[in-house]
Amino acid sequence: MTEGRGAHSIEIVDEKEAAIVEGARKTFLSKGFESASMDAIALQANVSKRTVYNRFRSKEELFAAAIMETCRRILPVNLSDIEANLPPIEFIRQMAHQVVKGILSPEALALRRIATFEATRKPELGRTYLEHGPRWMVKTFTPMLERLVARGVLKIDDPKTAIWQLGALITEPLYTEVVMGETPTDLDQAIDEQIESGLSAFLKIYGA
Repeated sequence: MTEGRGAHSIEIVDEKEAAIVEGARKTFLSKGFESASMDAIALQANVSKRTVYNRFRSKEELFAAAIMETCRRILPVNLSDIEANLPPIEFIRQMAHQVVKGILSPEALALRRIATFEATRKPELGRTYLEHGPRWMVKTFTPMLERLVARGVLKIDDPKTAIWQLGALITEPLYTEVVMGETPTDLDQAIDEQIESGLSAFLKIYGA
C-alpha cells in the first residue's frame, strides 16, 4: 500500500494510474463523494480493488487526484509556447478564457459542488479541493506573472496575491451565478464580457 502523497505530489505515473484516476472522476461525478466506493472506482477503471489501493490509499486521495487532473485539462499542453509567442496582454487574455471556460465546464462545476456539499461534514475534503484546485492553479500561474513583472509589463509586489485577485476579477459574479444554477443564455458572450471587464480592472491596478 502507498504511504500517501503530499499536497502537491499527486502525479499520474502510468496508464494504469491514469485509468484509476479517470475511473474515480467518473464515479465521483455520477455518485457523489459519499456514495462512491473503491469497488465502484475499481470497476469503472477495469482494475482490481487491490490495484487501486496499491496506488491510492484512500478515497480522499483519489478525489484530490481527480481535482488536479481536471485542473490540468484546463491548461493547454503547449503553455510555454503560447507564452513565448503572444504579446503579454493577449497571453493573459487567452489564459483567462482557458481557465474560465474550464472552471465553468459541467464536470468542474460538479466537482466544486461535491466539495462544497461535503466540506461541512468533512472539512478535510474542502481543504483537499482548495489545495489541489484553486491553490494549485495559483501556484501554476504565479511564475508566469512574475515573468511579466520582470519584463516590465506589470508592476506587482506580491504576484501570488495578484493572481488570486485576477481570478476573482475575471470570474465574478459570473462564476457564482452559474454555480447557483443561473447560467446565462449565451454563456460564451457572458464569459467574454466578464473577462474583458476583469482584465481592464486588473490592468488599471497593476499595469506598468
